Amino acid sequence: MELKKSIGKKTLLMLTINAILGTGIFFLPAIGALYSGSSSILAWVIMSGFAILISLYFAELISLFPQSGGAYGFIKNAFGKSTGFVFGWLSWIVANITIGMLIVGSIRYLFPEASAISSMGLAVFFILFFNFVNYHGIDWSSKLLLFFGIMTIITLTALIVPGLFTINTANFSDVLIAPIPMVLLTVYFISETFFGWETTTYLSEEIKDARKVLPKILVLATALIALISFLIVFVALGNLDIAAFASHPAPLEFLADNLFGSSMGQIFALVIFIPLVGTAASWIVSSPRLLYAMSRDKMLVPIFSKVHKKYRSPHTAIAFQTIVTTIITIIAFGSYMFLLSLLIPLVIIMYTFVMLSVVKLRIDLPKEKRYFNAPFPKTGPFVVIAFNLMLLYMWLTQVNDAVYVFLMGVILVFIGAPLYIVIRLQTDKKFVERFYDKISFIWDSAFKVWFGRDETERIMKHLRLKKKSTVLDFGCGSGNTTLALSEAASDGNVVAVDVSRKQIRNAIKKVKNFQLPNVIFVKGDKKFPRGSFDAVTGVGVLEHLDNPHAYLVQLIKSLRKRGKFYFLSFGETFLIPGPEFLSNNKKIRDLFKDMKVEIHIKREKKRLTEYIHIYGVKK
Repeated sequence: MELKKSIGKKTLLMLTINAILGTGIFFLPAIGALYSGSSSILAWVIMSGFAILISLYFAELISLFPQSGGAYGFIKNAFGKSTGFVFGWLSWIVANITIGMLIVGSIRYLFPEASAISSMGLAVFFILFFNFVNYHGIDWSSKLLLFFGIMTIITLTALIVPGLFTINTANFSDVLIAPIPMVLLTVYFISETFFGWETTTYLSEEIKDARKVLPKILVLATALIALISFLIVFVALGNLDIAAFASHPAPLEFLADNLFGSSMGQIFALVIFIPLVGTAASWIVSSPRLLYAMSRDKMLVPIFSKVHKKYRSPHTAIAFQTIVTTIITIIAFGSYMFLLSLLIPLVIIMYTFVMLSVVKLRIDLPKEKRYFNAPFPKTGPFVVIAFNLMLLYMWLTQVNDAVYVFLMGVILVFIGAPLYIVIRLQTDKKFVERFYDKISFIWDSAFKVWFGRDETERIMKHLRLKKKSTVLDFGCGSGNTTLALSEAASDGNVVAVDVSRKQIRNAIKKVKNFQLPNVIFVKGDKKFPRGSFDAVTGVGVLEHLDNPHAYLVQLIKSLRKRGKFYFLSFGETFLIPGPEFLSNNKKIRDLFKDMKVEIHIKREKKRLTEYIHIYGVKK
């Protein structure tokens, strides 16, 4: 079942503005003024120009690939699945940090003196409410986000229009005084105001005619955001004492106080809260679509790709995102500036690879139909990359603890590596072969942590092989089970099969060392004639098969009547979930549906791993 396409042009424009503006426009003008005073207006002009340029390249990419994956999809199509996963995972980390930052910023703006417990309670309420709306489909969600988008425009316009008539031009007399490094550092911090193009692209599959409509909306929305941002900063710097503005915890409330009086300023604090928390809603609505896209591509567990039959929303991804968002937001309280510092370098790295994707796809797909063609496709992206890297360098060299924060971000990205390996081992046969070829030199020793004498004896006890038995060791690896099978069926034959050439070589060495002549090695997953074997084993194999049922049909067919089978599989390992088909006994039994077998399933947990023993007899 597909996601529902119901987002039109006007709604999309408001959604995009709301998603991109974020808390940035409500906090970052003051942070910019803190670093470079009135010269920060130059930083906003510079960043606006580059933001519009970046939006042009996002527009081209989304016209080429109008799917829910956003930056993940672009990079995957340009550089392959492995790189795509890294940046899909990075995008998801960015989304979680952003949501935490938005919720923290919103509540801090409205309730600066509130206790931590009451603030957290309010935060959890909003998270649950927005996800409840999200669960009920894109129609509900888009209406809610449309309201927030309109409120964002109204709130900022209500400050800009009267503020333009009270500008004190003397406040800009020293606009060119700030050192260039400080202006660039200001650009670095205010850049978060324009982050979020990928957020809207996550909704691509729910937008009417996304390939043609979304590119133009991205560029138009960015241009409007650039104009609004410049005007609000111009009004703030032109009306306020810059030092006081820079140090104020709620800078636009301070501006409202100045323009309308303190009583109106308090009302504006409440009004400002609405678009602030609305931006969090945008990310909460869009982020599960990334999980949905990655799961559909077999980059994450399959359950995230499920679509609700009634609401046509990715409901399992939404449920998971709700849990993660709640945890991150609670941890994040009181840490807005830290989250901002953690977020920006990750986004810069992500956008750098998005820009490289533009160039790579122009080279790889020169004739592919593009409904939007960005200017300077082979040089402009490198200008953006050079600019991004310069900003990153300025931050790393000018700000205390920047390197420490950057390394924390890198660690968050690499945490995804084990998950990626597990998922690919469950879904990609070629990846399985390459993976075990590369780790064959250490796998034999490492695997003994999970599979030793006790497990081998348990298998052999069930099989009860005779000396003349013929046995299939499916997925023999480096031969740990093969040796035991060969010794038990000393006058018979053992056919040992594996996809990894190097693993087979290691197994051959073991067999030669023990002088066991009755083993035949086969590379690949060859089908064997019906009734070929007295027994079939497979240790740590089922979880690597993309279609386990099809393989089991062939393996059971290859057994003789009353032949025995024993599959030892590993489920959740170090908190990383196993394949969905191993999640419960009913699903495992369904794999053997319509096969004439007597099957037994036993589960046990040890060594931080779930062992799943699947054994039985062919009737």
